[in-house]
Formats: sequence, structure tokens, C-alpha cells
Amino acid sequence: MTEMLQLHIRNLGPDDAAAFRQLRLRALQEYPQAFGSSFEEEQHTTLEADTAVFASRVAPNNFVAGAFLEDGTLVGTIGFVRQQRNKLKHKGMIWGMYVAPELHGTGAGSKLMQHVIDELKQEPEITQIQLAVVTTNEPAKRLYERFGFVTYGLEKAALIVDGTVYDEHWMALYL
Repeated sequence: MTEMLQLHIRNLGPDDAAAFRQLRLRALQEYPQAFGSSFEEEQHTTLEADTAVFASRVAPNNFVAGAFLEDGTLVGTIGFVRQQRNKLKHKGMIWGMYVAPELHGTGAGSKLMQHVIDELKQEPEITQIQLAVVTTNEPAKRLYERFGFVTYGLEKAALIVDGTVYDEHWMALYL
């Protein structure tokens, strides 16, 4: 990709459910070790069922942002879900971060992360953003560290994919 790549970043809505589903299935196939869900589990759900789940992912206090090419193609996503309990609602979790491999190195991941941070800085009650990243995913960890995330824990055997065990770093950004 060239430096002239123009991406439009915006929060997704119900009309984006089909594009989100397509990109999510691609992500689950390409990087099974990076997600708690699996392609095998999600490929059999209907678009209608996925649309209902997607609606909860874009409900108040939660959102999914997308990176779009100029032609409207969705090429990256990042989700945020806020804790709902009174003692925990000062924090939330990033989930489902994915950028299509052909866009790696273009800044798409940085733009998605900056969008989430900018959105959350508008919510004064939110003081902590958490995420989990597989320990073998050094490029993602470096991206998160550039934005100020720090590792606060290690979950051993967080995921087992096709018999391979993956640990996860738990990271947080304190706003």
C-alpha cells in the first residue's frame, strides 16, 4: 500500500452488520490464535443472528469502529465494551482488533486505536481501557505500547487453538 492510502474511520451501525460479519469471519480464519471465538463456531450462524448480536455490540456504552477504504470496503475493526456494574463502570475492554493483512504497515491499526481513545476521552467516567493480546503477537503489543498501554498481567494458557497453547498479556491504558 502507498502512503496515499485514505482511510475513513467511523463507528459502525446496524447497517454495517453484514460487512462486519464478512470481515470478522476472515479475521477468525487468518488469525485463529488472536480471538476467543472461532471460525468454526461463527461460520454457521445466520446473518440475522449475527445482526442481533451485532446490535448489542453497538448498544449504548459499547461500540465497534471500522476502517473503510475510499470505495467503502471495510478493512479493519476494533470494538469496545464498557463495564456496567457501578464499581467497574470506570473501565472497559477493547476487543476484536483486526486489520486486513494487505493493510499492515499503513497506519490503519493506529488510526483505529486513536479513534477509540478519542471517543473514550469524551467520557469522563472512563479512566481505564483494558485489552488482551497473545504474547506471540509482538507487532500488536508494540502498537498498544506506543499508545501508552502497559502490561499488568499474564494469563497462561488463555487460548488453545488446534492443540497449541497461547498465553495472553493483559494490558491497560490509564486515561
